[in-house]
Formats: sequence, C-alpha cells, structure tokens
Amino acid sequence: MQSTQVCEFQTIIKNNPVLASTGCTPQFCQAGRLIHSDEPRVGESRPLEVVKQEALGFLWQLRQEGVYTEDQYTARHLEVLKALKESEVLEPMMVDGVKTVGKTATWTQTSEELLHGIRIAWKNSRKCIMRSHYKELDLCDLRHITTSVGMVKTVIEEAIKAFNQGQIRPTVFAFPPRSTSGTGPMFLSKQLLNFAGYQQDDGSILGDPSNVELTQDIIELGWAPPEPRSQWDLLPIVAMAENDAPAWADVPVELRDLVEIRHPRLETFQKLGLKWYQFPALSRLGFDIGGVQYTAAPFIGWYMDAEIGVRNLADSFRYNTLPDVAKALGFDIENYKKNPEYAEIEAMEDLPDYEQLVWLSRAQAELNYAVRWSFLQKGVSCIGTLAASSDWTRFDDEHASKHGYRLNSDPYWIAPPQGSIVPVWHRGGAPNYQPKPLIARHRLDPVKSWRRRRNVIKAPVTRLVKVGEDWVTKHITPVQNSSCIENGTKSLTNGVPTIPKKNVHIYYSSTGTSALKLAEKLRRRVKELSGGFQVDFNILNLLDLRKIKPSDPLLMVVSTTGDGRFPANGAEFEAAMNDRATECNGAHAVKYSIFGVGDSAYPTFNAASVKLHEFMKAAGGIPIAKGLTKGNTAVEALPMKAFNRWWSFVKDSLTGEGANEVATESTEDHCYEHHRMLAGFNTGRLLSKSPSETGEGRIVMITMDLGGMDYIEMSHLRLLPYNTPEQVSRALSALGVSNASQHVPFTDPMMPNLSYGEFFQHYVDLEGRFKDLAWLPEAFPAGDRWDTNGTVLEVLEHLPALQQITGDLRMKVCLDMPLLRPRSFSVASSARYVGTGIVEIMIRLHKGGRFSDKFLSAIAPGDSIRYAPVTIVPGQDLISSQKHLIAICTGTGFAPVRSLLQQKIQVLKEAKSQGKEFVFQSPPISIFVGFKTHDEALFEETLATAERYGLIDMLFRVPSNKQKKRVQHYVEDNKESVLTKIRDGSIYVCGAKAMVNDMAAKLSDMIGGDVRQSLGRRYVEEIF
Repeated sequence: MQSTQVCEFQTIIKNNPVLASTGCTPQFCQAGRLIHSDEPRVGESRPLEVVKQEALGFLWQLRQEGVYTEDQYTARHLEVLKALKESEVLEPMMVDGVKTVGKTATWTQTSEELLHGIRIAWKNSRKCIMRSHYKELDLCDLRHITTSVGMVKTVIEEAIKAFNQGQIRPTVFAFPPRSTSGTGPMFLSKQLLNFAGYQQDDGSILGDPSNVELTQDIIELGWAPPEPRSQWDLLPIVAMAENDAPAWADVPVELRDLVEIRHPRLETFQKLGLKWYQFPALSRLGFDIGGVQYTAAPFIGWYMDAEIGVRNLADSFRYNTLPDVAKALGFDIENYKKNPEYAEIEAMEDLPDYEQLVWLSRAQAELNYAVRWSFLQKGVSCIGTLAASSDWTRFDDEHASKHGYRLNSDPYWIAPPQGSIVPVWHRGGAPNYQPKPLIARHRLDPVKSWRRRRNVIKAPVTRLVKVGEDWVTKHITPVQNSSCIENGTKSLTNGVPTIPKKNVHIYYSSTGTSALKLAEKLRRRVKELSGGFQVDFNILNLLDLRKIKPSDPLLMVVSTTGDGRFPANGAEFEAAMNDRATECNGAHAVKYSIFGVGDSAYPTFNAASVKLHEFMKAAGGIPIAKGLTKGNTAVEALPMKAFNRWWSFVKDSLTGEGANEVATESTEDHCYEHHRMLAGFNTGRLLSKSPSETGEGRIVMITMDLGGMDYIEMSHLRLLPYNTPEQVSRALSALGVSNASQHVPFTDPMMPNLSYGEFFQHYVDLEGRFKDLAWLPEAFPAGDRWDTNGTVLEVLEHLPALQQITGDLRMKVCLDMPLLRPRSFSVASSARYVGTGIVEIMIRLHKGGRFSDKFLSAIAPGDSIRYAPVTIVPGQDLISSQKHLIAICTGTGFAPVRSLLQQKIQVLKEAKSQGKEFVFQSPPISIFVGFKTHDEALFEETLATAERYGLIDMLFRVPSNKQKKRVQHYVEDNKESVLTKIRDGSIYVCGAKAMVNDMAAKLSDMIGGDVRQSLGRRYVEEIF
C-alpha cells in the first residue's frame, strides 16, 4: 500500500508536465536556504528539446483548464511546433553544467496565452502567500515596446492606472521576451519604487541599506540625489531594452506619495517620522512560460502589513527602527540604570537578551499594527497578516481537496515572521516542488550587463521628464565612479591633500554575547572618532600578526571559558600561540590593548586575556591603553564600567589627545609609551598671553612661536605641560636624590637612560595625585599616620622619611605617580595672517586645571612649551569648500572659525595690495556665536574685520544674558534662512557637548530628519 506522500507526489507529476529543479538531492537539502543555489533563472539559452517540451506542456495545461477545446489545442500544437522549427538557431548554452553549442528556438504567445501563463506562474510561486488571487491578475501587454525610453514611459503610465488611486489592481507589465540570444530587456530598479541608500563617511547608512549599491549605480547614470538627502528619497525608475542604453525617470507625483506610519493610540509614533511607499512592484523578476522567457515583466500588487512592519522597517540590516519604536512605547534606559547591575549600560543592546526581547517583541507588534492602520487611513490596499495567512490556508486546503495534492510552498517565505500565532506556521512541511510556468530571477545582473555593453552600444543614457502631458528626453553623460585624483602617493580633493585613514584592527573571542557586544560597541566608537578610522573586525581565530603593520593599533576583546581557556572562536589562535611566539621571536612590535571579560566567581578569572597579554609581549608587542584591562561579569552583567574606563585609554591612544587633564597611573609600560609619545613633540616658545586679568571661566589668548612649523586652519595642536625647575628640585630633595643627573633605574630594557631631573620635569605630573599609595606600608612599617591628601609634591614633602628610602622603594613611589598628559586645542589663527610659525590659541581657564590654570600661571613669555600637531582635522573640507557655510559656536569653539576668517581676510588683503579684484568663489559665511560678556574683545576684532571685508552675510553675536537665550534659539528664529543655505551648504558646530547635542537635535527638527545623517560630510561638529 502506497503512502499518502507517494500518492500525492504522483498526482503532482501527473498534473504538472514540467517541473523545475528545487536544488535538493538525496545528500543535500536546500529547504533552509533563503535562495536555492540552482533556482531556475530567465535570460539563458536552452536546448531545443527543453523549449519544445515546455511549450507543449504549457499548451496541455491550457487545454486541461478549458482555455482551448480539443480541436483548438490540436491546431495550436501544430502551429507552435512549426514556429519552433522555423526559428531554430545554434547558440552557446550550458547543458548539465557544461558549456556547449546547440539548437534552440522560440515562439510567440497570444495575449490570451500570456494572460493565463502569468496567472499560472503566480499560482506556482512557492514564496507568495497571496496566490489565492491569481485569477484576478491582469495583463498589460507591452511586447511592442522595444526601446528603453518606451519602457520607462509606458511602465509609469500603466502603473498609475493599476495603482488606481490606492485601490490596487494586481497587474503584470509584460515587455518583449528574450529572443534566442542576448539578455532580453531588463529593469535596473529592483522595484518600481525603491528608497535610496547612501553610504556615509563613518560607515553608517542613510536610507535603505539594501539599496546602497543600486543607489550608487543609478547616480553613475546621472541621477542627482535631492539635497538635503533623507531616509525616504525615492530612486528613479530605470529600464534597459535589448541592445539599448538605460533610460530613467523620476517617480511621478501620482505614485511618489508616501504612507506616514502613525499609531492611533501613541502620539510619540509620529515623532519617529516613519514612512513607506504605497505598493510593491517587483521589477527584476521575470516570467518563464512555455519555454518563453519574459525578462522584463514588473508586477504591481499590494502589501501585507508584516512585509513593512516586521521586515522592511524592523530588520536590523534594513531600517532597524525597533529600538526607537521601543522608546516611543516607554523604554527608558535610565530606569534600568537605577539597578546597580545595569548602572553603566548605555543602550538596549547592553541588556540581557530576555530584557531586550520583551521590548523588541512589543515594538514589533505595535509597529506592524501602526502600518496596517496607516494604510487603512490612507485608503491604500494592504492586507493584514492573519487575514493573508487564513486566506492562504483556505486556498491550499481547497486546492488539495479538489486536485488531490497541496500547492508548493516555501515555509521560509510563506510563514509570516510573527511565528506560531499565525495559522500557516502550524501547517508543517509543504511539498517542495516547482512547476512551470514560474516567476524567476534573471541570470544576469542588469547593471553589470550595461557595463559590458556600453562600449559597444552607441546609444546614450536618457532621462525622461514629464512636461504637461508630454515626455521630454535628455541625453545624460554617465558619472565616472571616481572621487579623487592621484598625485604621487597622496590623494587630492580640490587640490588639497587628504589625510590617509588610519587602520585599527579589532578581534574578539566570545563564549556568549558579552565579548561580542563589547567588540561591536568598540567598533562603533572607533568609527565615530573624528578622522574616520578604517576598522578591520573579525574573530580571534583569524588574527595573523604578520599582516598587522606596526603603526596600526590592535584591540582585542576576549572572554574566558569556565575552565580558563579561549572560546571556540579563539581556540585555534590559542592552540597556535607557542609556535607563533617562537616564530615571532619578539620581532612583531605591534601596538596592542586587550579587554578581558571574565567572572571572578571562577578561579580562572580572565585567564584567557592574561594568557593573550603574555603572548603579545613575548611576540614583541607594545602595550598601549594600559595593555590589559579586566572586566568582571560578577559585578555587572555587561562590564560597562571597566569597558568605559578602558575605552578612555584606547581613545587617548588613537587620537593622541590625552585624557582632558585627568591623570593616569604610571607604570614602566606607560613610561615607555610616554617616551614614544614625547618623540612626536616639538618645542615652541610662548610669546604672549592676554588678557592680563584672569579668573575662573575667562578665555585667555596665548600666542606661540612654533619655530617655523606650518599648520593649516581649523587644525589642532596638543600642548604638554611640564613641571617647573623649582618643582623638580623640591621633588628630588623630598626623595633624597642629590644628583638630578642620576639615572632612573628602570628594569625594562626598552626604556632609554633617563635622569631623575628629566623624569620629574617631563614624565610624571607633580601636580596630580598618587594612584593608590600602595607603597606606604613598606615605607612606614610602624603604621605611622601621615597626611596623604594633596598633590604628589605635597605628599612627598609631608613625608620627610622618604629621603632615606631604598632605591627599589623610591622606584615604587615614582611609578605610583600619574603621567603628564597633553591637552588638545584648536588653532585660533591662520599662519598666513599672523605670520609663518606663529599660532594663537584660545584657552578657557578652569580653576585647578592642570594646563589652563597651574601651568599657564607658572610660565611667562619666552618660556618653552612642547607641542605636537594633531593629524585629524575634522573641518578640513570646509577650508576649500565653495559652498555656503553656517558656523555655530560658543566660547573657545570660536577658535576654528576665527582661523578660517583670518585666512579669508588675508587672501583678500593680498589681492587688494596687488591691485587685483578678488571675488571669493565661496559665498559669505553665516555665523552664530555665543560668548561671555567679559570675553567679547577676543571675538570682536576678527568678526568686525570680516564684516568689513564682506565675508559674513549673517552674524548673530550672543553674549551671556539674563533671558538665557542661546545661539540655538537664534538658529531656530532664522529657520528659513538656515534651510535655504544648507540645501547644498555645510554646517559647522563647535562648543560644549550639551550645546552641540542640543543644536543637532534642533537642526534635526528643522529639516525633518537626523541632521548628521542627512547632511553627511556637510555636517561637521567638534566638542571641547
């Protein structure tokens, strides 16, 4: 007795004369794959016998369905055989994976045959849940259209009709089928409606990430994205007929209206600004009907809510809106941070998975509901998940009852993403077969096809524009995919050398998700640093030290298993450690730092990270950012506190900007790192500092002679304080060192010979505080109690017994001292204006500040200052920009703007002195500047001069005021002017963190989207 499954399979074969491959074999099943490796494709030459079998099989299906009588079927059978015989040609083709040359042919179907063919193909589409409507599918027969221009024009006109003002009529727009050779006509657009996706400089995506490559391809065809760019920019419709160049047109007003996703019960939803287009219209799929391949046959239908609410808007690799939706529903990270276990978390992703899931699940459900409700309010066809699922199960059951077998279906596609609450999820495995006619992808990528043919076809790329009732064509010169000109080894942008990006390598080894989460957080933070670091990110098993350049930092995040070993994705690296250490033989001087993730409840706490640290040192690695920092999951579920502390050191190492006057502990490793840092510093001379009156919060302008070194406007200098000779002498005396030239007894052979005098003057910070005073019990075993509050120098002088200590103990005391750290300041001048090698710097005084207070008060004109240029210049593109610039700054944030204004003033002065008329290529600057009243003189001279030379078109001086009206408010008051200027202009914001973030929020509200993403490189911000 045969099984039910065998009987069903036999019935399937009986009723479907042509079955395509599903890609499965007795040894290999592809059911779990999104796309099967050998799915049928259109756009290929097939053997004559295959074409004939499919043609006659299709006619038999039409006879079975009553389209033809027996006599009509017989007559049509003979006609098709004759047509195939007459169209026989020899063509290259693939047969069973082997290239060969064989006979092929084609035939022309009637409109009635084509209509039934597309309907059967939809019915046979195993990935579609809406097939119960296959008999409602309309045909728009466009097989007479043979040009790209005609394809774009007609598909737009017919799509408007099929959209039917929201009451969508499912329709296929069938263009000419592929002949016996060539590619056939194609659409470059994935759908008739697509949102653009723009790759930002920091690696993020503005818009739809799935369309980044397509967007660039269409830009190369001459399309110019709107300004400012947004998440919801519709790409034009692009088509390419056989033997023709592409043509494109912007989506017409009748189709480009978007559905705003709102929620009837949650007003906060509207603030998210979510949208979607009104219908899907797949345009890169083709129809394979009776051996005839329709390579360009877009079809319009309606959405199921989950396509948008659960996938397009919610998928992490698409718009990833669920975290924002959760916030709209009430998720507040601050509520979690009240729990000590979560005190240091920064985002939802830092929470345990079960906490994330409850919010994400709710967000998904409410977003899906909002999509369905919004489409209903708009009056646009859209079906709900439950309705579609129930409709499909009923249709499948009725088909099985009538025909004795179930329809083919792919559970991956058919089962809605909500899972078991939807009926179709419980239906089990459907029969996995694929009858013809069918819907399939094209064998070739249309963009690559165009690139191959463009040197052969002389036709130009064409843009269509609707003017009234007529279409106007314009020939377009494709844009070359090139953004810079090579000049030797340095790339030039507008003639200005660009600074090459620095590589940072991040490798991780994770048992669960903690180390992976932290590694991903590290990657994001590194990429967000000014200057655009290039990040290499991978698992530890794939780390090859030989491929890491000595100049490239290596950062590793490593978990430890319960038995003290590396997790699986680091185990191969661990196994090869001994061999690699011998191979390296201390020769790989790679700068590295490690963050360990462990649990102190285990005796193997952070054993893997410790082992990795020892290996890196043995291999010759140079520890940076403390070398190794241990995180403890016994204290925090995700050890964010330790991670943030480590990140502060990593950030300082990457940017070289120091820790904002916060001292760090000194060890021999850190001393060596400090020694290497000092090698990059030059010695300048203080010329002046003003005003003479100083006080908390005031701004001091210092002028330095850099000894002939040049610098560019809007750049930064790192200034390093030092201890005065008098302070050094006191420290030497307190520690019983009678000879300042005596060498510090470092044990690390890599440390240079360093005198105590030099060590105390340029390495340790005598104004800082000791790290932990762990040496006190050894120095005073009797338990004497001493005053240990105060600076390093004060503590030393409170302990006179230190004058008699041993050399070893003296070394412990020295290594407990914090290191001197540089501070980074923006230049406030142009060397072209104030003189070569001369620089002015604005510094706000902070009481007790190591540089701004203690160091500046201790030096006088003529004294030396050590400095180093910072290679990263966030505002570099603005210097040579020919577009409008709006500068928004407060306090010392005016310094970069001042340097830019000085440069422009000097250029104008030089032109006038030579009797030349000079017209700036760039328009005047608009400036919003805030300052405290007592600092006004430092701002006014440059602003007044720039105004006199016509370099400023809008200037808003905002001194401190009782009304607390800030620069942000003045920007809001001038919204229309600001929006006009930034259509193709830039914004530069510089000030305190609170001001910069508030300004970004207000600008985002003004433009209706995230200003940082929308403007991309045209939005530059710096925080001091």
